Amino acid sequence: MNYYARYFDSEAVLPSPHALVDFIASIPQITMTEELSDAILKFCVDKTSYPRHFRLPNKNTFIVIKTNSETLDEFKTRGANGGVMPMENKEPKQSPADEIHPGKYSVSIVFRRAIVNPETRKCSFVEETFEVEMLAQSQRQCFDVVTEYLRNHPEIDTRSQYPSIRSSNFKATLMEA
Repeated sequence: MNYYARYFDSEAVLPSPHALVDFIASIPQITMTEELSDAILKFCVDKTSYPRHFRLPNKNTFIVIKTNSETLDEFKTRGANGGVMPMENKEPKQSPADEIHPGKYSVSIVFRRAIVNPETRKCSFVEETFEVEMLAQSQRQCFDVVTEYLRNHPEIDTRSQYPSIRSSNFKATLMEA
């Protein structure tokens, strides 16, 4: 088990509780007391895995996190639990909506249209369905074109809310290729 410690710009991943105490003591703004040293060592042997903030007399804090990471770069890249290193040239996952199938699509989107009360200037939301048939290369293109059209339409308030492409409130069905 290693320990990540940070106080403002001073940070390090340390291999042992005593190295952690030495690192904290080496920071000029922190006065190492016996109580603080004991609290740090007690946290290190405790079975808890959550981060610990130690409050200093000047009302600042420093944080200590238990980690599986060996180095500071590894901690910053993988996180505290030492997860899998991100791959450099990772292929982005392609969703079914991104598959290219050129043709005529029947598109239906249910969105929350903002209706503004002119007296109070407050808005309420009403679910509204917009349907259209269009030529497109993919479901993603249908979604992008329709939401862009609705966002830029002068009669539709900018506070209106649109579903995501994976929502059941958006459907794009290929009618003919």
